[in-house]
Amino acid sequence: MYDWTVSLKLERTGRRHIKMEEVQYDFYTTVANLYDTKDLTMPSSNAQRIGAIAETRFITECLNRDFEPHTPVTPMPWDYIVHCPAGDLKVQIKSTSVRDRAAYAVNTGSGCTQKEHIPDIVDIVGIYISPLDQWWMIPQSVITSKTLKLYPDTPSKSKYKKYQNNWSAYYE
Repeated sequence: MYDWTVSLKLERTGRRHIKMEEVQYDFYTTVANLYDTKDLTMPSSNAQRIGAIAETRFITECLNRDFEPHTPVTPMPWDYIVHCPAGDLKVQIKSTSVRDRAAYAVNTGSGCTQKEHIPDIVDIVGIYISPLDQWWMIPQSVITSKTLKLYPDTPSKSKYKKYQNNWSAYYE
């Protein structure tokens, strides 16, 4: 069913000696393909790299606050279940690095082919603005559109301003 191949190229160098020239062991790549993951490869696009950086920073921030972030084993609509004083929260991580005038736009949709609205089972959408090294922790219940405009400098323009660098949802 699966090709668990170990290839050895052997060459006789004498009556008692065998020289091993090449060993090809594709076990880990085969296991990754079984689970249909890309965990053993680097992110292939700049967007994936920015997302990986955001997720790593999120884990670091959680650990600094004595929260326990857990990654689901199977694909889920959330990226982490965070054990914190408020209980176990399902968190979806998003990131952006592109500024459009005064705002950073973030697509909060989920899915790879068709962007759907984040499901109600996600508790918090954590948005990382990489150029500013800022987090916005927005409860899913207040998100009304797929694209959010975050204004880090102008308090009057963003209804999400109160969630800027605000981790209180993890403590309530």
